[in-house]
Amino acid sequence: MTRTTSERHTDILNGYKAGGSRFNEWSREKLGDFTLLRWEWGALSMRWDIDERFIMPDGVMFGGHIASVADHVAGLAAMTVLTGDRERFRTSRLETNYFRPLTAPLALIEARVTNASKTLIHVEADFTDRHEKRAVRVNAVQVRRLTG
Repeated sequence: MTRTTSERHTDILNGYKAGGSRFNEWSREKLGDFTLLRWEWGALSMRWDIDERFIMPDGVMFGGHIASVADHVAGLAAMTVLTGDRERFRTSRLETNYFRPLTAPLALIEARVTNASKTLIHVEADFTDRHEKRAVRVNAVQVRRLTG
């Protein structure tokens, strides 16, 4: 089995890590300020600087917003195991389990591909709060597809 991320997806992930890609701009506007700290085959680490736009009046994050971020993170993790430039994916299942409220100023995220088959990519991710306690665990399934 090839364990080399495609050139296209390597460029996207490296651009995201450098901070100047269109994906950074989109995520900053829609989801918040993310920093891709590191990525490798089947895994990545991110920092999410949570801003006031996404905080409810009681000081915690809205669960639906966290689920949107979870989908974004799962997609980036799945991208690490795509071997062909024409490969794409779509979310088939997203399960978001909340253990404690997530609050500003940040969350650290560790995501890993737990299984990558010919048609499915399974991803697991943990969001930890500023006290280094797990706040959220995500399980996602991405369906592989080809373009063109």
